[in-house]
Parts: sequence; structure tokens; C-alpha cells
Amino acid sequence: MVWFQCEDCGDNLKKPKLASHFRSCSANKLSCIDCGQMFGQQSVQGHTQCMTEMEKYGPKGQAKPSNGTPGKPNSSSKPKPEVDINIGLSERPPWFCSLCNTSATSKQTLLLHADGKKHRAKARAFHASKQPPKDSEGLAPNTEGKSENTEKTDLPLNEESKKESDSHASESKKRKLEASENNGELIHDSNAESEKTKKSKGDKEDIKKIKWKKIITAVLKSNPEGILKMRKLRTQVLKTIRESGSTIDENRLVDTLEHKINSSSKFTVNGKYVHLVAKS
Repeated sequence: MVWFQCEDCGDNLKKPKLASHFRSCSANKLSCIDCGQMFGQQSVQGHTQCMTEMEKYGPKGQAKPSNGTPGKPNSSSKPKPEVDINIGLSERPPWFCSLCNTSATSKQTLLLHADGKKHRAKARAFHASKQPPKDSEGLAPNTEGKSENTEKTDLPLNEESKKESDSHASESKKRKLEASENNGELIHDSNAESEKTKKSKGDKEDIKKIKWKKIITAVLKSNPEGILKMRKLRTQVLKTIRESGSTIDENRLVDTLEHKINSSSKFTVNGKYVHLVAKS
């Protein structure tokens, strides 16, 4: 859902509520909260979608294709996977791969990731760790022509074979234990990534609810001349937001604050100072 901020009154609005807002406010300019683009009452109707949370804050290279449709893998040159490459993939949003600790914007991009070399190599290694080691093939002893004296020497050989068997069993048990521990780490990373995604979505919604321009204007008016250094203004605005109980990441707050100052006609930036523009 696209959100806009009215440049005249400072209200944050979802697109469906714009029409009713136009009846109560002049709303000559509206800015998109996600991309910062400015619109009028007519041009804003064409802005139906914007960048996603992952495109704005997530790792580079994981944004949606520019035409809005997921890319198709080139299957002509890739061999069919010889192992199950679906290991570690989430079955519902948020889309992520716990095997590679990687997030995706959609199920299609997650499947494209799973078909990549990095994920396929990790999937092979994971499945290999689940398989018991194969015993080397040995030759059966030739018992033809053995005398009673040579048969007595078979006992030490049998004991040696038993020791080798015990050694293989111990090694197999150790590998299974390591695989189990690795799987536990994958689940832990998956849960941590899920919590991080939930926190990121919650922060975005909270940022939209903040009356940025009202807070900035009030802080600037605390100085009779309506001028403050950017650093001091940032400190006082963040303090006001924190006192309201907000737990949003500070870097996001700073980025949004600077965007609001630079994109609004109510404020001007002159070097290190921010000025409150007087109403004409």
C-alpha cells in the first residue's frame, strides 16, 4: 500500500483516503513516503505502487526486476539438480533460505536462488552429511588349502575387522551429530531472520505514523529565529520521538528525518543550518 504525506498540513495518508482529504485540505503537493517523489492532486493518482521494504533496506541485488515481473531462469544450459534443492526454503512469506541465510522478495526469486550454484553446492553438502560413509570393499580371504594351523590365525584377523567396523560406526555417529547441530543452527538463523523481517515491517509502519513536519516545526520554533544547526535539530527531534515510546532503529529515523527536511517547502538548508520558512 502506497503512503503519501501532505506537504500543506503534514498528515500521512494511504492512497484510498486521498479523495476525502482533498475536500478538507488544499493539498497542493504530496510526497511519497517510500521514494520521496512529489505529486499534485492529479498526478498522484498514477502512482499506484512503489519500492518494497526489501528494495529500500535489504541487501543489494535482491530488488524486483524493473518491469515488475519475475525473471525466468535460463534452463537450457543448466542440468537438472541431482539433489533436492528445496532444502532450507520457506514455504510461505517471509521468503528466505535458511541454508544460505538469504532473503528474497517473492517465491519466484527464492526458487531462482535455489537453482543457483551457491545453494546447489550447499544442498549437496547438506545431503552428503546425512549419508553414512561407505565401507571400502574388501577381498574375501582364500581359504582353499589351509591347514588347521593356518585356520588358528583367523582369530586375530576377525578381531581387526571388528575394530575397523567399530571405528566406522563411531565416525558415522560423529558425522550425524555434526549434521544435527548444523541443522539446529539453520533453524536458529531462520527464526532470527524471521524476527528481523517482522521488526523491519513494524518500524516502517511506525515511521509512517510520525507527524514529522509538526515535530520539526515545533523544534525550530523553540529558537526565536527559527534556525538550528542540523545536528542539534536531529538530536532534539529524535529525543521527542523516543519520549513518545518509539523503538525504531535510529539509522532509519535519521534517514527519514533528513528526507523530510530536504523534500519539504517549509524548511530550507543552508550549510549546517536548517531554517523554518516564514509563511507568505
